Amino acid sequence: MTKTTLPEHQPALAESLSNGWRLRALISLTLLHTLVDASALLIAPLWPSLNQQFQFGTTGLTFAFIVQALPTSLSQAVFGVLRDRISTPIFLWTGPLVAILFLSLVGFPTHFGVLCFLLIVGGTGVGAFHPESAVTAGRLFPSHKTRSLSVFMLGGTLGLCLGPLLSGIVVENYGLKSLVWLIPGFAIGIFSLMKFGQLMSVSRYLKQEMDEEKELLAVAEESSSETPTVSRTIVWKTVGLMAAMLMICSLRLVPNQALDKVISFHLESQKFSTSEIAQVQSLFLASASLGMMLMAFFFRNGWEKRFMIFCPLLSAPMLWYMGQPECSVIVFIALLVPVGVILWGTASAMVSYGQYLFPKGAGFASALTMGMAWGVGSLIQAPITSYFQDQDRVSYACTVFVIPVLLSAVFACFLPGMPGNPATESIEK
Repeated sequence: MTKTTLPEHQPALAESLSNGWRLRALISLTLLHTLVDASALLIAPLWPSLNQQFQFGTTGLTFAFIVQALPTSLSQAVFGVLRDRISTPIFLWTGPLVAILFLSLVGFPTHFGVLCFLLIVGGTGVGAFHPESAVTAGRLFPSHKTRSLSVFMLGGTLGLCLGPLLSGIVVENYGLKSLVWLIPGFAIGIFSLMKFGQLMSVSRYLKQEMDEEKELLAVAEESSSETPTVSRTIVWKTVGLMAAMLMICSLRLVPNQALDKVISFHLESQKFSTSEIAQVQSLFLASASLGMMLMAFFFRNGWEKRFMIFCPLLSAPMLWYMGQPECSVIVFIALLVPVGVILWGTASAMVSYGQYLFPKGAGFASALTMGMAWGVGSLIQAPITSYFQDQDRVSYACTVFVIPVLLSAVFACFLPGMPGNPATESIEK
């Protein structure tokens, strides 16, 4: 790996500019990702309890699902654009802190509007963290971007696994308001990891490195012989690719956004307790973590597009059967594991591919594939899940989710290939 040099005013980092330094920063980012995503999914096993408390109804439940997911997604787009323009390392700790402070208070509101306020502000904190952290993780080992992002996203899936487990156990034993007891532990973890990984300095340095690369690209473009018409063509092509990536990723993520809700209501109808529901949700998300681990150790650069095509195809038959009346609860739970590995565990390929497509806007690319796509996926799944929950057959929603999953695979076939993969490069030609 090429060794770079840090600015003179960062001697402590300059002395340790090595793979070990980069690995320590990546570990810190990964564990921070665990904390912030654990905060984001504290609410996952609580939907039946909140539904009973607020009497949502189909429309109210749809709105609650959207309010829970959309602020995280939309804010990632805003913070992603901001990240591409200025250094934003402050969000590496303020984002997680805001998330745990507000999302641990969901047991206190007696008015639906207050609950929505907590979800919006807490979700914005979650969204603020992701663009800065994802770009930093991808830059730490640039020649192994997808593997580095897989490790980083492994932390997120572990957090998504830990969040429901924590809230399920705590709430079942001590009530909804007891989630506030998690705040001190999370806060200590956030500041300890920031110090351990020297993440403020690391993020600023990598941002400076990226800015220098952008300047070189700009100089190269100015000295080229492209005409204004060609430049406008490139702009429209970029906009088209962004729209295509948003559509493909959103369709693929519909089941990911929905299954924690489906699990919650489906198992509640089968008389599972809150902690038991949380354990099953954690099993599903642990399987996603297993997928991320496999990606980190065995993934080959240039396979991103293949994963975006074939993983949805592999998961579709399992999703279809999970929604059938003859699918028992045991089989439903068992199928969650391969679905989590195949569909969620390979999501880092989308993020890496997005950063490859848009090298000048890595922050926005990360926000598009990690944030905006999750928000649009949530908008798609929310009315479907709410409708079938109102019909008392929420598991049937899994059968409907097959449609967007298959569409994402079909549309991904038309994306540009990546260097080093002859199978995809031939499509570009």
